[in-house]
Amino acid sequence: MKIIIILFLLYSQLIFSQNKRFIYEYFFIPDSTNRTHIVKEFMFLDISDSRSLFYSQHKYNEDSISVAEAEKGKFYIPNADILYKIEKKKNDIFFLTSDYGLDKIRVKDDRKMNWNILPERQKFFGYDTQKASLDFVGRKWIAWFTLDIPIPDGPYKFHGLPGLIVKIEDGTKSHIYNLVEIKNISDDIKYPELNSKTKDIILNENKFRELFQKYRNDPAAETRQLYMQGKIIDQKDNLGNFRKGAEIVRDVDRLTKERLKKDNNIIEIDLLKK
Repeated sequence: MKIIIILFLLYSQLIFSQNKRFIYEYFFIPDSTNRTHIVKEFMFLDISDSRSLFYSQHKYNEDSISVAEAEKGKFYIPNADILYKIEKKKNDIFFLTSDYGLDKIRVKDDRKMNWNILPERQKFFGYDTQKASLDFVGRKWIAWFTLDIPIPDGPYKFHGLPGLIVKIEDGTKSHIYNLVEIKNISDDIKYPELNSKTKDIILNENKFRELFQKYRNDPAAETRQLYMQGKIIDQKDNLGNFRKGAEIVRDVDRLTKERLKKDNNIIEIDLLKK
């Protein structure tokens, strides 16, 4: 029996030593005052030997369009609900985004995840899983992980369990991730980057919180500054309609404020506490 178990573990490690894409179906309620409005996104967790990258499929497509339009000298206003990526390298976690009025920011998250592994077991996505609980980012979480995939990773920033997280949800069921598909990927994790040569602005958690509050108060401040510097000019949009630079700035301001007003139930709910 011991030989069978050892062979199974070696086989599992061999299968999952290749670069993999774990696709999660993410259900979330952005507006706590309207719990009937549930948004669904497909999220990719790409894992290689050196790192993992977690991001939205929709945002990936939007960023691909942004890069293509920028190569034509045009300014594209993306329309995605999830604007961040999460990168994990060894024991380090980084929050990456071009949101919050800055080009590219990288925030290192040093907070520990103190998991409580529980005895309950269930089957999810064809895998035997075990239950675990966690208090993190102002929410209480229940996760189900599987030893069949010996990767201590999962959606968003979640990591540190002895197997891949197959399902996780918060106590209010405002944020739910379910594994739905696994694919092989190429050796390199590639993502379409606008201004790829621009260096990341490195922030710690406290500096990011200050930036977050400033952005929520005036989300178009940086776009307005770019316009004043002459970097947003009169142009045709991707539909061929002529638009003045000032009009583009007004649209960015209006659309962002509308989005933020309904975005009051974010995953890191503690960020909204002043």
